[in-house]
Amino acid sequence: MRVSKKRTLFFFSFIMLFPQYSFGQDLTFSQFYSNQLYLNPAFAGNPHFKRLNLTYRNQWLQGNTPYATYGLSYDKFFPKSRSGFGFILINDVQGHGAINRASMDLIYSHTVQVAYNFQLKGGLQFGGVYKSQNASNLIFPDMIDHTGNVVGDVNFAGQSKFFPDLAAGVAAQWDVFYGGISAHHLAEPIEVDIEAAKVKVPRKYTAYLGCDLSVYKRYILRNTLIISPNIIYIKQGDFHQINIGGQLIRNELAVGIWLKENKSFNSSTFMVLAGYQNESYRIGYSYDFSLLYGGFRGIKTSTHEVTFGMNFKYKVKARKKNRHIINPKF
Repeated sequence: MRVSKKRTLFFFSFIMLFPQYSFGQDLTFSQFYSNQLYLNPAFAGNPHFKRLNLTYRNQWLQGNTPYATYGLSYDKFFPKSRSGFGFILINDVQGHGAINRASMDLIYSHTVQVAYNFQLKGGLQFGGVYKSQNASNLIFPDMIDHTGNVVGDVNFAGQSKFFPDLAAGVAAQWDVFYGGISAHHLAEPIEVDIEAAKVKVPRKYTAYLGCDLSVYKRYILRNTLIISPNIIYIKQGDFHQINIGGQLIRNELAVGIWLKENKSFNSSTFMVLAGYQNESYRIGYSYDFSLLYGGFRGIKTSTHEVTFGMNFKYKVKARKKNRHIINPKF
């Protein structure tokens, strides 16, 4: 069998050759606000609806080692205690299952209404991550002969590990402006621990700021056309990402564009999205394409992401004073 026809992953070879601490990195969803609980645990609990959200993301669709991610989240608000509860499940599959990272987190949030048009929310998140490896999909250098054929077998059984994880966040809204900060992996857990190396999950910091600007000033028309500019900054270890973009929302329809950059501004990724939302459900699609040093990386590096959400009304309506922090629909 030729190597080009076999799925190959060199991650384990790299880890074994360097007996130092290595650092993992979280995935980043393109539709930031469709995955609110993943962005910031303070978002848990909407006073108007119980919310269920599903996400599917596929990176490098035409490559030999694609990344597929599945997400599910649910949250609910309790008006008497002004608290929100939720959970989030993420399953990240890399290299056709060579690496599988599944996480489950429970979230609690509490809202403080500082003034009629100013509120603060704080959130805590606790859960765990189960990471497993399937070495049967891997090819190591000592398995290849001089002609390029695979002649050996994998002698590495892989490793599985579970570790707890913590996160916290704060969100705020003042009039048409909103923002927040969150910190994930507060304890910086070790996710892989083998004889030659340890892989550490560095703490991730996220900060975001945006606003909803109504094009029409009249009250009857004020919610029919909205522009939502946003900026989101993410830092994890040596990784820095600046996301600048926004959405144009017309009644139930939304379209948007984002630019994602590293701190050196030499690797640009553009994301375009379109979505529809009413009081009962929401569906969105986004497409990422990258430019490196001014050139198009190609379709193999593109990313597709689909989100679907459902809203369930409470049997007893929450009081009007229980407001929720605004944010773009997708």
